[in-house]
Amino acid sequence: MGELQAARTALPRGLVKGHSIPSVEREPASARRDDMRRRKHDPALAQVITVFLAAVEIKDRYTYGHSLRLAGYAVVLAEGMRLPKQQVEDVRQGALLHDIGNLFIGERILQKPDELSEDEFEAVKQHAAIGAAVVSKVKGLEDVAMIVRHHHERFDGSGYPDGLADDRIPLGARVVTVVDAFGAMIEERPYRRMLTMEEALAELERGAGGQFDPRVVEVFARLALERATGWPMAHDGNVLLAEVIIDGILT
Repeated sequence: MGELQAARTALPRGLVKGHSIPSVEREPASARRDDMRRRKHDPALAQVITVFLAAVEIKDRYTYGHSLRLAGYAVVLAEGMRLPKQQVEDVRQGALLHDIGNLFIGERILQKPDELSEDEFEAVKQHAAIGAAVVSKVKGLEDVAMIVRHHHERFDGSGYPDGLADDRIPLGARVVTVVDAFGAMIEERPYRRMLTMEEALAELERGAGGQFDPRVVEVFARLALERATGWPMAHDGNVLLAEVIIDGILT
């Protein structure tokens, strides 16, 4: 669920329990680890992400603040799932840039206070593929681009843009999908009230197996309840926090 449509459509039922934490690939080969270290500490790459975020802030301050918060949630979740450092970094950057495609969506649609028409929603759905196309042009962000492209896929295969299902959806995208929905639900929007953390977690559980990977939801719910008072809650426009997240310090 993206923030533009959050809580406008009921989440699918069918909580699936009993799954273990998703299996992940072994630590990448040495060349890939070296590339990950270079990416994480590459000032030029960090500057590119800063520029992307600055453009998002100018276009839509809500999306900007929402993306900062998501990066914090996503890092906590990825680390809680014991993902390799490379994947944690990809997830962090994917969360920061997941809605970069909104730069190419008309402001009238993005700022519309009531429900989108079918044509408007079809236009909004283009943002995932557009954003991925933009991010993929940056050397070192190719895997991040796949997170951006697939963060609106659904575990049951009914999402977009490619209708992927289950483990065919990149794991990083499944992580961002969960925190994106959670972040949208606990934020105040013109068309609906803000949910409490408990209400938002209940919605995630109802969507497990349909919209969301149930294993990711299981880990996220546990972490959220354990760390409720320590979750990163950025204020929109907090440039310092943006810099902290970009530098990979906030965990």
